[in-house]
Amino acid sequence: MRTHSLVAATLGVLAACSAPGVAVQAGYARLGLDGDIGYAQAGSGVAIAQDIESGFGLGDDQGSPYGRAMLDLGTPVFAVSGFLFEEEGTGQLQADFGDITASTAVRTDFKMANAKGSFALEIPIGPVSISPGIAVDYFDLDIEVQDTFGAINESVEVAGPVPMGFLRAEASLWSLGAIVEVGYMKVDIEDVDASLLDAEALVEYRPTPLLHVFAGYRLLDLSIEGLVDDDSFDADITLSGFFVGGGLRF
Repeated sequence: MRTHSLVAATLGVLAACSAPGVAVQAGYARLGLDGDIGYAQAGSGVAIAQDIESGFGLGDDQGSPYGRAMLDLGTPVFAVSGFLFEEEGTGQLQADFGDITASTAVRTDFKMANAKGSFALEIPIGPVSISPGIAVDYFDLDIEVQDTFGAINESVEVAGPVPMGFLRAEASLWSLGAIVEVGYMKVDIEDVDASLLDAEALVEYRPTPLLHVFAGYRLLDLSIEGLVDDDSFDADITLSGFFVGGGLRF
């Protein structure tokens, strides 16, 4: 009888710890670009990076949809988030960009889609928890540059997953909550050197157990230098800004 009671109590604790929780969020992000981009076709030399603002006419803040979801299974926690970013601008090249020569006036269309997925193990410490784990950032980056006469067009597309070491920290106090996530990767593979810093912080206000609103900040610092499909590509891009929204927690 005593053994049965102990087993029942243990199962009760495990069931409570493993009760899943789901949070779904949607919002609006205001993001801006900064950095340098260079491109040279295969056999035509090394890409010369040039300023995004003056060379391509980019760098103004843009509105973007933002989404996030989290599945909390007690100790393991899965999360996904994503956004779409697009900006158009007009600038004057400071160096050759593919077949478009320096000093040419150009129109630029910059598009980036990003999705981040993470798996972490939550370690509670009172009102605070630390969750180390792994994450994957998927990027689909498309840059189209055309001279203003429409005679020459250059297009660069870089897409693929980027695995990272990952850490999440959470804190709760009354109706307030805070989450900070940081992921980092640096790799040298064959002809490409790349690094990525992905940092995100948000504060939540929970007026009811079901509803919450949030505000936060996102920073992506992506650096790629080397050969992409035999073309020389050099980019050091920072995309950052604030986001706001609301969500449901079950």
